[in-house]
Amino acid sequence: MAVKKISIWQKAPQVVLSALLITTAAVPLGCQPRQGAGDTGVKVLDTFRASVYRSLDPPKQFDVASARIISNIYDPLLEYHYLKRPYELVPNLLETMPELGEDKLTYTFKLRKGIKFHDDPCFPDGKGRELNADDVIYTLKRFADVNVNPQSYPTLLENRIKGLDEFREKTRQQKDLDYDQENVPGIEKVDSHTFKIVMTEQDPLLLMSFAASPLSIVPREAVEEYGRKLEHHGVGTGPYILDKNPRKGVMVLKKNPNYHGTYPTEGEPEDQSQGLLEDAGEKLPLIDEIRIPLIEEAQPRMLKFLKGELDSIGIDRDNFSKMAEKVGEKFQLKGEFAGKFNIASANDLASFYITINFRDKTFGQNKVLRQALAYALDTPTYIEKMENGRGLALNTIVPLPIAGSEETIPVKWYSHDPTQAKAKLKEAGYPDGKGLPPITILYPSQDKITKQNYEFLRNQLAQSGFQLKGEFLTFSEFLKRKEGGSFQLSSSGWGADYPDAENFYQLFYGPNKAPGPNAGSYQNPEYDRLYEQMRRMSPGAERNKIIEKMALILKEDVPIVFLKARINVGMRQKWLLNSKPNLMLGSTSKFLDIDTEAKAKGLK
Repeated sequence: MAVKKISIWQKAPQVVLSALLITTAAVPLGCQPRQGAGDTGVKVLDTFRASVYRSLDPPKQFDVASARIISNIYDPLLEYHYLKRPYELVPNLLETMPELGEDKLTYTFKLRKGIKFHDDPCFPDGKGRELNADDVIYTLKRFADVNVNPQSYPTLLENRIKGLDEFREKTRQQKDLDYDQENVPGIEKVDSHTFKIVMTEQDPLLLMSFAASPLSIVPREAVEEYGRKLEHHGVGTGPYILDKNPRKGVMVLKKNPNYHGTYPTEGEPEDQSQGLLEDAGEKLPLIDEIRIPLIEEAQPRMLKFLKGELDSIGIDRDNFSKMAEKVGEKFQLKGEFAGKFNIASANDLASFYITINFRDKTFGQNKVLRQALAYALDTPTYIEKMENGRGLALNTIVPLPIAGSEETIPVKWYSHDPTQAKAKLKEAGYPDGKGLPPITILYPSQDKITKQNYEFLRNQLAQSGFQLKGEFLTFSEFLKRKEGGSFQLSSSGWGADYPDAENFYQLFYGPNKAPGPNAGSYQNPEYDRLYEQMRRMSPGAERNKIIEKMALILKEDVPIVFLKARINVGMRQKWLLNSKPNLMLGSTSKFLDIDTEAKAKGLK
C-alpha cells in the first residue's frame, strides 16, 4: 500500500500558484456551505481524493489512492488500535489475537461469528453471507497468485508461510490453477471459523502483515462474478459500501448497517480530555455517508474547505505561510484561521527519495557517479524552501517514529557538498559534467507542485554539473514504467505497511527487484545476507547492529538519494469530531463523527 495501508508511493502535497492565492485569500471565512448541507438528520463526511485510484481489488492495489478506498470497503484480519501509541495490533475480523502454539511456529486464528459481506448481486438473492475460514484461505491463495499480485507478495508473505511460496510458483507455471486442488501445508482449516497458519521459521513480525489492506478478505463469489471489473467494484465486510463510483467524479460510500466494529473504550491519557472517548463502545461507523470528489489541484481544494465543503485538508506550501506557523516543535494556525479551524500534525510514516535504476547503463555500474549525486543534493534547503520546513532530513531509509530508525542506528548520510560532488563527478569520468548526458527523472504527476519541485532539483543539481530532465506522467503510467524498470531516476516514496525497519530495508533486497518493491533492481550479496539474518529477529541491540551494517552498505552503494521524511500538517473543521492522526490505518473514517447542527450553520 504504500501496499501503507500497503507500502506504496505516496503523493506529495499539492501547491497553489501565487497568482491564485489572491482568490483564495478573498474567500470569506464565514460563508455558508453548499446547498443541501443543512440536513441535520444525515451525517455526511466531505473529503476528497487527489488522484485516481488504480484498483479496488485488494491484492492488486499498490498506491495510497486505492488503499484509502479499500480500507473503507474491506477488512483485514487485524488492525491497529485507533487511539493507542505506540501503534498496537488488535483483532478486527477475529475474536481475539491469534494464539502461538508451543512449537513457536503455528498460529491459531478464530474468526468472529456473524460478520457478513455486503449485500451484492454476486450472492444468492443478493444477500451478503457470513464470513468463514474458507474465505480467508481463498484470499491467502489469491494474494499469493503471481497472476493476480506480482508486487506486494514479496513484502508481506514471501518466505513466511510453509508451502505458500511453492503455491505461488505453481501459479506462475499454470495461470488457471484450481486453488481447491492445491494444498498449502502452512494453511489449515480447523472448522468453519477457525484456521491455522504455520510459519517457515519463527517470525515476530508476521502478524503485522495481516493488518495490511492488500490482505483484506475477498469472497470467491465476487471474483467469479466480476473478474477484472472487481477493480472498480467492492464486496467486502468493511464499514462502508461502495454506492457510486465514477472514475473522475464524486465517489459515494454509504454506511454498512451490519458492520461489526465498535469505537475503542481506551486510549492515551490525554484522549479523554480531548473528547476522543465520548463515543466509547458505540457501534461503528458513526457517519452515514462519505462523498469523495476527485480534486487534483490544491487551489480548488482550499477554496472548498474554506467554504465548508470539505471537512479536512492538508495545508499546501504557499497557503502554509499565510495560514500557519511553526513555534518550537509545534505547528499552530495564525489569526482568524485559529478561531475558525483546528490544526493537526504528525510525523509521516513514509520516506521520500529519488530511486536510481541499476539497469541504467549510466548510473547502474558507476557507484562514484551515484555518490556525486548524493553530495549534490541539498536536502535541508529542499525541505525548508519546498516544504515550509515541514519535514526531516533522513540519515537512513526508516522514518523516525518507526523502530530501527536513526534514533538507534548511528549512521550519517551525505551532507550537501558541491566541491565533493564535482570531485566525484571527475572521478566518475565526467569532469565538470562534461560528457555526462542529461539524466531523466520520472514523476507520477503533471501538477504544478511536482513541476516546481523538479525545477528546484534541476537548478540545484546543475550547480554541481548534472543536467536534469523531467518526465511528467499520469500516475498509472508512472507505475507501469516503474514496474517495468523503464526509467533512469524516479521520484519515489514508501509508506509503512507495518511499524518496523524491516519493511523499509526490504526495498533493497535483491530478490524483490522490479516489478517488486525493489524498483531500482539494486543487488548486493552482502546486503542480502544481512537482510535475511535481520528480518526474523526481534527488535533489540543485536538486530540494530545488523541494521547499522546494512545502512552503511546503502550509503556506500547509493541506490537512492534521500529527499525527506514528511511532517503532515492539516486543518479540520470544528464540526469534525473524534479526529486523531493514525498513519497505520488506511482510513480512519469509521471512527469520525460530525456535529451536524454546526455543519449546517456553516463555519463558526
